[in-house]
Amino acid sequence: MKPLKSNGFVWVMAALAILFANAAPARPVTITIDQARGAARQALLAGDHAVTIALTRALLERDPNDFTALILLAGAQQAMGQDDPAITNARHAYWIAPEPLAKFDAGMIVARSMYRKERFGAAQFWLRRAGSVAPDPALKNLAIREFQGIARTKPVETRFYFGLSPSSNINNGSDSKVIFINGLPFVLSGDAQALSGIGATLGVSARRRFNLGQDSSGFVGLNLVSRNYRLSAASLAISGGKTGKDYAFAAGELDFGLIRRLPGASDRPAELTGLLTIGRNYYAADPLTNYARIRLGRDQGLAKGQAFSLSATLERQLRLDKAQRSATLISAGIGRTFALANGNSSAVSYTIRNVFSGSAEIAHVSQSADFSYRFAKPVFGAHLTLTLGIDVRLYKSPFLSPARRRDFGADLTLSILLPKYQVMGFAPNIDLNIGRNFSNVNLYDTTRQSISLGVKSVF
Repeated sequence: MKPLKSNGFVWVMAALAILFANAAPARPVTITIDQARGAARQALLAGDHAVTIALTRALLERDPNDFTALILLAGAQQAMGQDDPAITNARHAYWIAPEPLAKFDAGMIVARSMYRKERFGAAQFWLRRAGSVAPDPALKNLAIREFQGIARTKPVETRFYFGLSPSSNINNGSDSKVIFINGLPFVLSGDAQALSGIGATLGVSARRRFNLGQDSSGFVGLNLVSRNYRLSAASLAISGGKTGKDYAFAAGELDFGLIRRLPGASDRPAELTGLLTIGRNYYAADPLTNYARIRLGRDQGLAKGQAFSLSATLERQLRLDKAQRSATLISAGIGRTFALANGNSSAVSYTIRNVFSGSAEIAHVSQSADFSYRFAKPVFGAHLTLTLGIDVRLYKSPFLSPARRRDFGADLTLSILLPKYQVMGFAPNIDLNIGRNFSNVNLYDTTRQSISLGVKSVF
């Protein structure tokens, strides 16, 4: 290794003078590049940041792309509160460093300085970068913990969603081509039958948190979602001129929430939540419903990471297509999560809902239950979650039949998360779904198979 020879010699001698200030006078010292890096690293660990800066500047005069010197310089600058130059130097090091560990160190420095500057989104972005190049699980978990810590405390939270979903029934159409009303057969038009196609969903949500005291907080949120479809060629042939645009759906919501943390053991947190939601949705680009919803809930932590929840909801829907279809919904729910001895987890929930409306198509009472089971250990590298939903409905008035309509629906979904193929903490997610609704009015007998393709954060 060649000795360090450059204008940086002045910096080296200054650094060594500081480092050995209490030592006896010594003759001039010549050190190698590796020795200079090692001395800079030791000085940084010892908190001698001026020495680290002097040594690394000498190294960088010799080679501006010395990524080790850049990382050590950025670390010292960060420790001294000089976040802007620390970000600049660590970012440069990240892009030129050939080694995963060096990239990880550089990414963590950028993230922590961004956090101190209250640039929370940028800090999380760099933590994702650091986690994606971490050379071992322990360092990756460090990046994930810091990412999650920011997520819990940052005032603004933003989420995005995009997914593609091929489906055998995008319009919730009937399985039947002929229905019977009062014993008389009627042939359904093509657009009333199940139409296949592919759906694309795009969603974004943003939430601003407010601290209202030691145990209370509030938030204001915005939710936007758009779902568009493209019909298959076979469905276009029978749809009577309708296209995917005729089944497009969109919604926008404003949320206003309050959260009250209840006293109790730290490992068993309890919260009371109040949420007001105001929204409008659209169907085929036309306004469909204005609605307002009030939800009250209690979440109670239990031993070993388990939880229990209660909720009550009141919602008013004002239909803009037909006023008679406006409705008032009252519901109550209960839920429980379980941590199993084998490391797997499960959840169960039950909801009862009463819907009041002037329309016989809308007014009903329903009971629904959901069961989910998550496997802790990957299966062929995939994380699996199995969910079963059951819904039973009794309509309040006869419609298209002398007897009141009765429906029984079942929905089974297998979610497959593929963390092996993650990029910056985002992994492919596949949902395989099959749904079936049985009704004593055969117009409402429906079947659906779909595959949803999206991405999910594993942080």
